[in-house]
Amino acid sequence: MNETMKALVYYEPGKYGLTDVPVPVILKPTDVLAKVTLAAICTSDIHQVRGEVEGIPYPRIQGHEFCAEVVEAGAEVKNLKVGDRCMVLPGTFCGQCDMCRAGRFLFCRDGGIFGGFSLEGCHAEYIRIPQADQTMFPIPEGLTEEDVIMLPDMLATGWFGITNGGFTEGGTIAVIGVGPVGQCTCLLAKKAFGARQVIAVDTLQYRLDIAKEAGIADVLINPAQDKAVKKLMEATNGQGVDLVVETAGIKATFDLAVRAARYNGTISTVAVPAAPFEVNMPDIVFRNLTIKAGIQNGSGIRKMMKLIMTGKIDTRFMLTHRAPLNDIEKGYDVFGHQKDHCLKWLITPYER
Repeated sequence: MNETMKALVYYEPGKYGLTDVPVPVILKPTDVLAKVTLAAICTSDIHQVRGEVEGIPYPRIQGHEFCAEVVEAGAEVKNLKVGDRCMVLPGTFCGQCDMCRAGRFLFCRDGGIFGGFSLEGCHAEYIRIPQADQTMFPIPEGLTEEDVIMLPDMLATGWFGITNGGFTEGGTIAVIGVGPVGQCTCLLAKKAFGARQVIAVDTLQYRLDIAKEAGIADVLINPAQDKAVKKLMEATNGQGVDLVVETAGIKATFDLAVRAARYNGTISTVAVPAAPFEVNMPDIVFRNLTIKAGIQNGSGIRKMMKLIMTGKIDTRFMLTHRAPLNDIEKGYDVFGHQKDHCLKWLITPYER
């Protein structure tokens, strides 16, 4: 193995690029050194390199959505062996600290999110994975990296948005913002949670077209073309929906969520807003709405893996773009600016 590798490094707000860095090494006996076999770009990666996420130290290797193959395992790694192809959680955790005991695994005192405050990321040839036994899941026989790449973050975030919002089978749901997380939310609502009606809302028509083609939305609303609230109320007999899952984290989408929810309804936001914004508290109070928010903690992953294995849910229709690590800067541009109808940009290994 070479001593250096290629990686996408965030240097400072607005400055990032593919460069040579040292190959990571095992630091603790519970670590794994792994080769990244497939990765993806997340919207939070884009926010980070633009300097919209406060407190991220730099330089920092980006990325937290990936699959990897075990190259070397620490002496205390029990469940993994060299050669195992694995799906990897977006962050790692010890399971023992106060944050872990409180269920806030991604704020672990001895872990964190890959490419975030404390760990280097996966937009690289190799990565060190702490607490590997709890962080890596061997990919079941018969499945590929493409089958599971969306599971640890995008699907898990959609699952969190639905369950955190208290959704019950047979209810109605509107998903505001149907990028990758929103598409996963629509898919789960339709295929796993038994929603009676799924309404997809987005100003980018190609995203709505993708949801329609996949059969995961009953009603499509484009606020840039439609009177969004009027159309939603017509679709729900003037009632609004039981649950709104809001994915964009900006004032316009949150205001629309407030107006879309029925009386006594719930808004579940899974967004990580890039900036503060005002909310319409009078509407929230007088319509008795419940507001839920947070970051997913991996709940539902094993259940969703079974649904993938049986073919009940399939996210491959979202994987619109694919290129080697060599082209990752182009990927950040295309995905980050919603060019070329890009829904998800996959990163395959560096080609020498």
